[in-house]
Amino acid sequence: MIEKIPDAQQTALFQTEIPSMPDGYYSGDQPNSRLRDFVEAHLAQHPYDPEDDTYNVPAFTKPIETTKATAIYNMHTYWSKKPHDAIRQYIHHYTQPGDLVLDSFCGSGGTALAALMEGCAAIAIDRSPAATFITKNYCTPVDTIALRRAFEELKKQVQPEIDWLYATRCERCGGPATTAYTVYSQVFECPRCLNRVPLFDCPVEKIQDTQGKQKEITVCPHCQQQGNIEEISTRAKRFGAVPVLVNYHCRGKCKPARSERRHNDEDAKKREYFEKYDLAKIREIEAKEIPHWYPTQKMMNVADDTKPWGVKWRAGTSNFRTVDELFTKRNLWALAAILEECKASKAADALLCVFQGNILNGTKMQRYREGGGGFANGTYYLPQLSLEREQLGCFARKFEDITSAQIEIQKGVKITEIIISTQSSTGLPNVPSNSIEYIFTDPPYADKVQYGELNFVWEAWLNFDTNWHQDEIIVNSIRGKGEEEWTAMMKHAMAECYRVLKPGRWLSLCYHDTAEGTWAQIQDMMAEVGFVADASDSVLYIDATQKSYNQLTADKITKRDLVINFRK
Repeated sequence: MIEKIPDAQQTALFQTEIPSMPDGYYSGDQPNSRLRDFVEAHLAQHPYDPEDDTYNVPAFTKPIETTKATAIYNMHTYWSKKPHDAIRQYIHHYTQPGDLVLDSFCGSGGTALAALMEGCAAIAIDRSPAATFITKNYCTPVDTIALRRAFEELKKQVQPEIDWLYATRCERCGGPATTAYTVYSQVFECPRCLNRVPLFDCPVEKIQDTQGKQKEITVCPHCQQQGNIEEISTRAKRFGAVPVLVNYHCRGKCKPARSERRHNDEDAKKREYFEKYDLAKIREIEAKEIPHWYPTQKMMNVADDTKPWGVKWRAGTSNFRTVDELFTKRNLWALAAILEECKASKAADALLCVFQGNILNGTKMQRYREGGGGFANGTYYLPQLSLEREQLGCFARKFEDITSAQIEIQKGVKITEIIISTQSSTGLPNVPSNSIEYIFTDPPYADKVQYGELNFVWEAWLNFDTNWHQDEIIVNSIRGKGEEEWTAMMKHAMAECYRVLKPGRWLSLCYHDTAEGTWAQIQDMMAEVGFVADASDSVLYIDATQKSYNQLTADKITKRDLVINFRK
């Protein structure tokens, strides 16, 4: 059951009116035509005069320990983002209320949000339309009462279609039930008996390898019954994924309401219902046309199916060519229906942010594991055992995440002076020189985080421009972008940061890479464009406590999010 925040409780939290946003502060997937006017209006109030400038703030030297376990951080998935409360400490140190803060690689908008919470104006720039859309929704206070009403109306409109898509029957009472999730298993062929078996059905055996060490392998169940141990290798040819398990909610009086059954269940009645209702529903859906729009474009717009569409493409483990192939037809249908209602809502942008935050929960990348699911963050990996979740429930849970975050945002945002622009950071012609009081930015990590590829599914679903990748600052062998090009583009971006920053002011650069070489390159690059690095004896870091497996195991200098402060 999803816990809702009662309207009365939300009303008690907010007796003040929701602050209004400036006209034209967000311009979708295009550069913001109001950017120059926004900066010039700020300059009129905060002009730079070297004769009267008394700014003399020393470098921030305090390492920060923070956490990712906050409502605001968990509002939306984004790649390698930094907690906004850590960035706030830098902004608090380097600025005064009313100062103008720039992030030219804004990602999900942590710097912009932190600036607004510190009473500073903000400029958020990113080339990815998905990034600037998330930033817009992070930084826009929302009337959560009105948003919940819009959400309830959306549910009312889409519920009958969702009920049909995930309908099944309970074998205990024979009454109606709703599919909570379906497990799909890849099928492999046994090299000994040539039977094709779902990996889900393969038992695990312990054997000794050639060095005498014990290891676990999955084995063919047919051969095992004959007394033979024959390994089923997941590196072998795949023969497609098939449904093997259904978990459902009985809508009658059965207790517990939740139950499950398998395609080869020992209970004959469970096997019968699996075939008669679960598989039959999937076949019924497969035979129909989806009556809503959904994206069908080629991944990264690569038309030639004989070529990899990106560096995240892998034969077998991410071998899909179009966006829609990343979803089962049932989830594709459900998401398309929800999207249509989001677009029709009076709270369209906020609900589309919920939709965007949930999309990956509807993909075949969801792994099935005993006790839970989830997907590998920062890649496109199709597991051998995948989980097809009922999508309106997933959407509702993401809605609660975003509503909880919005309550914190509304309590924290002090001003709403912000401009968001979808454009390259290598040229900022509409930002006058010597106009910015502080820059905190987290630039792309050479080839480590492929933002363009990872954001493509979001941008396709939201019908944003997906032809911007020639502007991406990245190392990507598939697109012919090497380290030299990355270095040159980064240098242009940092030179622009130097130009627009007021003399004597600071830029804090956050970086997390596993290659020491690129970290040294960044420092050299900053010196070449004119910045002077803080001469502290130790490197600063933001320690977010929750680390990925690679972060925990990589024995590199950049194990944490390093920050170097540079002065103009």
